[in-house]
Amino acid sequence: MSTVEESADALTKAAPVRGRVRPTFARRLKWRLEFGVYVVFESVLGALPLTWLAQVGRGLGALSYWVFTRRRCTVERNLRIAFAGERSLAELKVMAKEVFRRSGANLLCSLGTAAKDPAKSTEVLTIQGEETLRAGLAQGKGVVMVIAHMGNWEAMAQWLPRIISQEIKVANIYRPLNNPLMDKRVLEVRSRQGLYLLSKDESPLAMAAFLRAGGVLSIMSDQRAGTAGELVPFFGRPASATPLPAILARRTGAALMGLSLRTRAAGRWVLEFHAPEEAHLSTAGVMQFLEKVMRVSAEDVFWFQDRWRSGNATPQRLNGRTPRGEVPVAIKGRRALLWSEVAGVWPGAPEAVPADVAYERVGRVAEGDWQRGRGETVQAFLKRVDEGKVLPLDYVVGGGKEVRAACRRLGLGWVEGGA
Repeated sequence: MSTVEESADALTKAAPVRGRVRPTFARRLKWRLEFGVYVVFESVLGALPLTWLAQVGRGLGALSYWVFTRRRCTVERNLRIAFAGERSLAELKVMAKEVFRRSGANLLCSLGTAAKDPAKSTEVLTIQGEETLRAGLAQGKGVVMVIAHMGNWEAMAQWLPRIISQEIKVANIYRPLNNPLMDKRVLEVRSRQGLYLLSKDESPLAMAAFLRAGGVLSIMSDQRAGTAGELVPFFGRPASATPLPAILARRTGAALMGLSLRTRAAGRWVLEFHAPEEAHLSTAGVMQFLEKVMRVSAEDVFWFQDRWRSGNATPQRLNGRTPRGEVPVAIKGRRALLWSEVAGVWPGAPEAVPADVAYERVGRVAEGDWQRGRGETVQAFLKRVDEGKVLPLDYVVGGGKEVRAACRRLGLGWVEGGA
């Protein structure tokens, strides 16, 4: 067994043991029902052509745009932040509809691909930038692959270990599923395809050893990292991002690369490898590189997580740590409203971290603002103010229960007004 294979096996076996407390009968029954439904659903989809699944998925995605209003708000908000100054609000609403369609198609096709012969995955994929991958592997220090949730991720998982020689092991960091039966199935399927799945709780030292042995380690880097992340610009807006890719690349000398997956036609995708134009060995640099990778086909990106969301209790303070050294300045600040209930009296602006918030003053009595006699609800007024600019509102300060309830329905933060 080679060194890299030993490292991969050690990582897999060292995954944290979950569920030490014996689950209740109801919980175990729920897991079995979920698992049974998933297996049947996957098998049915696996028997259907991907081109057909893509068309059905687009239709379901289009329907979901109108049914799941909260998800629609999240997607539109993310797109408004990411592409403010590049596209109009009307263009971004059209883009959001296409995101729903492609997400529906990619989801159904991913489930259908999981039950198909991995050898046929190359029939639906066109590969580009393979020379970029070979150049990174030739350095002999491993490859850190930064990826985003985009395209048919199941086809990518099946194909990646096959294009890279069997002598080089490929691993992906993932979050173990809550259902242990489904988690075990995913691990077994991936291992048969030659892909190792490593828990996100695995030791970074073990990951570094895997890279030093020449392995390829892919890391989903487009999601919120919470308090453990570093606050760096992402599409021009401060966001908590995982520092793991930058740390591993710096400490091991591994090549840094990106991977995009865009829709070429119904049930067909283009998988492309990307190399940064210059060394991106900081978290800010990695996120700037990932942004370029995602822009290859932004409509194929899964924008359903509220990527730039702050805490509900203190929306003015972003989760995350300030990285050491010089960090590029974010160019898209946050918007917030100071809501007045009494003419000429405004709540104090809470301290924002980072200090990138532009406060706007509105209220019941100010000329041109919301007034009860006009018949406009607070929620409708806030939505009108929100859509007055491409950059969305982030939170409101003051206003009492009525304003707070409207903010909750619109997915906005709310801070109690102070003197």
